[in-house]
Amino acid sequence: MPLLSQLPATDKKGWPWNQEVGSNSYDSKSDWPKISIVTPSYNQGQFIEETIRSILLQNYPNLEYIIIDGGSSDDTVEIIKKYEPWITLWVSEKDKGQANAINKGVKKCTGDVFNWINSDDFLAPSALLNVGKSFVKGATVAGRVFNFYDNDPSFKDVVENKDLAIKSFIALKSTFHQPGVWCDLQNILSIGQFSESSSYYFDRIFFTSYFLQHSEVIYDNNVLVHFRYHVSSKTVVIRDSHADELINFYERLLENPLFNDHKQELTSALYYQLLPEKRIHSWEFRNIQKDFITRLATYMALLLKWPGLLKTRHFYTKLKRSVFAL
Repeated sequence: MPLLSQLPATDKKGWPWNQEVGSNSYDSKSDWPKISIVTPSYNQGQFIEETIRSILLQNYPNLEYIIIDGGSSDDTVEIIKKYEPWITLWVSEKDKGQANAINKGVKKCTGDVFNWINSDDFLAPSALLNVGKSFVKGATVAGRVFNFYDNDPSFKDVVENKDLAIKSFIALKSTFHQPGVWCDLQNILSIGQFSESSSYYFDRIFFTSYFLQHSEVIYDNNVLVHFRYHVSSKTVVIRDSHADELINFYERLLENPLFNDHKQELTSALYYQLLPEKRIHSWEFRNIQKDFITRLATYMALLLKWPGLLKTRHFYTKLKRSVFAL
């Protein structure tokens, strides 16, 4: 019996509401790798049902699905309970944030492949079919991610994970979008836990060590995940305010002997991208209401003080937007 007919009924249309991946899509082989997915969740009742259905309706034959909820006070738990028969494990209890929830979930995983899918994102049709086909033991599968805005259906942005070699990754020259990165679970376990002291950049901090030790990446051209921007999403709310997390991390890496071979990349990223971006953002916040001449003069002063800004495209982008309103 098709899984779609067994799940709670809905009057919504399209994927993943009245559509599913046909189970016969997996007839080509019998030894599909076990895929473990963790969904960290907190008060995302308006989105989590779409997340859950997008994972279950893959009809993947070897799936382990775990939800770690942080004690939501909205209708999240009621929604999870509706799908309990098809979820491997779920808990709802107070936690210490997203990284803590993911760490809890990883400890419960028993699969070959691992990823976490946030409770406001959802898998693309046939995502797990494509991951299962591409995966090789010990390797990482890196696919594409479709970014979208809830309030702007015309916005379409497909991000291709590419050039995830450690040198490029450290130098911030890679294109890295975590939801599209599917890892060998043993590789994840070999690195240790995600940093629970980091509020925003815990994924990049973790994957810096990950790609240093596990360099084999298989690039998949398919869109695997839909990544949602909305008013309360973490990506929108706190990114700029947490720049110090990554700056402090890079400063620590410069003192870490494991990264002695990558000091050039670390220095370049720190002094030509991270610190200049922070300076520009801080200046913009203080000067947003000032007149054109004042804004232009201040930018020139920034450039004289930190000529390294000339080597980053972010300077020119900010200059156009802030000074010339382009």
